[in-house]
Amino acid sequence: MHGHSAAAATIAYALLTVTLTWPLARGIAKDVPADFGDPLLNTWVLAWDAEHMLRAISGNPGALREYWNANIFHPHPLALAYSEHLTPQAAMILPVWALTKNPILCYNLVFMSTFLFSALGMFLFTRSLTSSTGAAFVAGLAFGFAPYRFGTMSHVQVLAAMWMPFTLLGAYRFFETRRLAPLAGAAGAWIAQSLSCGYYLLFFSPVLAAYVGWEIV
Repeated sequence: MHGHSAAAATIAYALLTVTLTWPLARGIAKDVPADFGDPLLNTWVLAWDAEHMLRAISGNPGALREYWNANIFHPHPLALAYSEHLTPQAAMILPVWALTKNPILCYNLVFMSTFLFSALGMFLFTRSLTSSTGAAFVAGLAFGFAPYRFGTMSHVQVLAAMWMPFTLLGAYRFFETRRLAPLAGAAGAWIAQSLSCGYYLLFFSPVLAAYVGWEIV
């Protein structure tokens, strides 16, 4: 039953993502959302990341030595770290990059996935808390498609808040079951969230600590 409700929620959230970001899906391989500022910068960052990851797993591990030395601000080293490096996002689209080498398509897939996975993560977390599919679906809508998200369309790193509910879900299931697998999942999701956006490393970590403290008490 839970599997069917999660699948139905995923389909609904995917349709909403396409609808609310339309007409992006129609030109997903050639258009960018919002403007030509940060979206193009982040498109380049994703392409840089994915290409170096692909070279590394294709038998050239030396490519990772140059990962942080992006081809900007010469001769300064480690220039990729001057902005958001989007490493988890690049890992997400690595198979698409390997097949297409289309940076705009990869960026748009990351962009749209932030809505879908934010909503789905909150759905799963709320359903675990309340055992209510209806409440979980509304919570997913509220988190994944909140109006403020549409005011920051050009900042994909800020939109990438999807790891927060998965972190909380893993922590909650650990306290409920005392199994290590959910705890490992929570830790992995927190690391992915922190690497996805530096702001959230600072803003979400205290919230997570407070939640863990509350559960312990």
